[in-house]
Amino acid sequence: SHLGHSTSLWNPLNSRYIFGIRSGIHIISLDVTAAHLRRACRVVSGVTERGGLVLFVGTRKGQDRCVVNAAKLAGGCHLFERWTPGSITNGHQILGRCKMKVVDEFDQPIPGLENELLERPVLKPDLVVCLNPLENWNMLHECGLHGVPTIGIIDTDANPTWVTYTIPANDDSLRCVQLVAGVLGKAGEEGQRRRRERAKRGDVTYQPEEFELKTKEGEMKTGGDEEAVHHAGGSG
Repeated sequence: SHLGHSTSLWNPLNSRYIFGIRSGIHIISLDVTAAHLRRACRVVSGVTERGGLVLFVGTRKGQDRCVVNAAKLAGGCHLFERWTPGSITNGHQILGRCKMKVVDEFDQPIPGLENELLERPVLKPDLVVCLNPLENWNMLHECGLHGVPTIGIIDTDANPTWVTYTIPANDDSLRCVQLVAGVLGKAGEEGQRRRRERAKRGDVTYQPEEFELKTKEGEMKTGGDEEAVHHAGGSG
């Protein structure tokens, strides 16, 4: 995870992450990597603890399995194919067919609200974790335009300003990417666990959405214990 790229390919904005040079290759400081990874874990766990939706993205060969596993741990979504431009800007047209569901504070589905979801806009993620920013710069740019915070593995040849929270590391090493994804997935799982424990004590960590549910008698009642709508599928 400490091996960067050739000194001729480096981005000067990454100078604060570089420990030194060996055989013409920049060496990334592992102390800096560990510090930034711990910060990213706090961000992921904080988002999931508040019922937020985390999207894990990794589109290089071999990254699909770790992306799916991290999303499952964090209770989020995953994307291991090409990002479709406009998925956030024009989400209703591009992602309008994606299934959604309403869950309570214990992540149990609440039936009877399917018709209410038809009128609601498509969800956008509360946080995006990108394992290969160089190939997904258009996605990161779109996230920036819409105020979606991002976490990304930044190698010495990448632009650290593309993401909100950087993790300086070797994005070409599959083992390094798997490690980072696994750690962030575990952090998301820990946030989910804390949220459910607080819900058992009656402390809901999010502001619930209100939906109108039609009863069989035609009366209207408001459901006040629902959580924000989550994607039913695992893919983003």
